[in-house]
Amino acid sequence: MSARVLIFSASAGAGHTRAAEAVRAALALEAPSIQATHLDALDYTSPTFKGLYARTYLGMVNRIPALWGYLYQQSGRKGLDSKTRKVMAVVDSVNSRALVERVDQEAPDHILCTHFLPAEVFSRLRRRRLFDVPFSVVVTDYDVHAFWVARHVETYYVATELLRHELASKGVPIDRVVATGIPVVPAFAGPPDRDAARAGLGLDPRVPVVLVLAGGEGVGDLAATARAIAGLGGPLAILAVAGRNASMEARLRGLEMPPGVRIQAHGFVTDMERLMAAADMVVTKSGGLTTSEAAAMGLPMAILDPIPGQEERNSDHFLEAGAAVKVHSPASLAYKLGLLLGDPERLARMAAAARAAARPRAAFDIARRVAARAEAGRAGPRGREGGRDGPG
Repeated sequence: MSARVLIFSASAGAGHTRAAEAVRAALALEAPSIQATHLDALDYTSPTFKGLYARTYLGMVNRIPALWGYLYQQSGRKGLDSKTRKVMAVVDSVNSRALVERVDQEAPDHILCTHFLPAEVFSRLRRRRLFDVPFSVVVTDYDVHAFWVARHVETYYVATELLRHELASKGVPIDRVVATGIPVVPAFAGPPDRDAARAGLGLDPRVPVVLVLAGGEGVGDLAATARAIAGLGGPLAILAVAGRNASMEARLRGLEMPPGVRIQAHGFVTDMERLMAAADMVVTKSGGLTTSEAAAMGLPMAILDPIPGQEERNSDHFLEAGAAVKVHSPASLAYKLGLLLGDPERLARMAAAARAAARPRAAFDIARRVAARAEAGRAGPRGREGGRDGPG
C-alpha cells in the first residue's frame, strides 16, 4: 500500500490554502506514489467556531488593523502567556474530536500543516499521548509568530535562513527547521512567457501592464487604486483582480478610463501565474503567498499599505531585497508607479532582485522531504514522541 499524507490548511485567509495546494500538486509530480489529501481543518470544527474564526481575523485586519498589529507585536515579542494557552487548550479540546476522527479514518503516515491551528491541536494531543502521527509545519509568511511554535513538530519549513534562527530563539531546535522558501504551485516554477500571456489576454505586447490585486476576498478600495493608476495616462493596461468580491468586480467593470488606458476586471482567478506573466509590475497587499508568487515570476512590487503584523514583515523582506516599493495612498501610488514605469533600468533591477529573492521550487523541496518521511513511516514505527521539542 502507498504511503499517505494529509495536508491541513485553514481557510482564514487564502494563503494557507494556496500553500497546501502547492505542496499537494508538487507531491503529485515529485512522488506520484504518495496518496496526498488536502483538507481544511476548520471544516472539522463547529460551524459557529469556523465562522467566528475567519470573521474575527478578517474583520480585525480590515476594519481595525492597528489593533491587530498591536496584538501581533505584543504576543510575538513576549510569547503566549499561560492564560492564553489555557484558553487555546479549551478551544482545541472542543474542536479537535472531528479532526482526529478524520485523521483516524485516513490513517496517514505523515501530516503537513500550513496553518498553526491544526498543528496546535495535534501537538496538545501528542503531549497527552493521545495522538501518534508525526507532523510537520509550513510557515506561510516571512516572519514566525509565537502562534506557530508548538511542541512535537517534527520539521518546520520556513521562508528564509533568518527564520531558522528566529525559531531557534523561541526554543525550537534549529536542526528541525529547514529554509525551503514558501511553497507556490508548480506553475510558478517555470520561466514566464510574457508574449504568450499577453496574447492570451488580448493585450498589446508594447503597452505597459500593471496588475492590481486585493487578495482572495477582494479587500480594500480596488476601484480607487485603479483610478489612481489610470491617472498616469496611456498607453497603459490595468489588470484588476477583485477576488470573490463580486460588487467590486462590477465597480471595476463600470470605471471610465482616460484615452489610451484599458482596464480588464477579473473576479477570483485560478491562473494567477498567467496574469503575473503578462504584467510589468504588481500593486498588491503583502501576503506571504502573493509576494512569493510575484517574486517567482520576477515581478516588481508596489506594496499597498501593508497591514501591521505579518504583512509588514513580508513587506520589509522584499523592500530590503530591492524588489518592492511601499505606498500608502493613491497619490503616492501614482507618483511612484510613474517613476518606475518611466525608468526601465530601475524596473529591470527590481525584477532581477525579485528573482534573486524567489524560491519557486520550494513546494518541490518540501514535497520530497514529506514523501521521504511518509515512506519511512510506512516502512517502520511511528515517529518519535519527543519531549524536548521546544516550547508549547
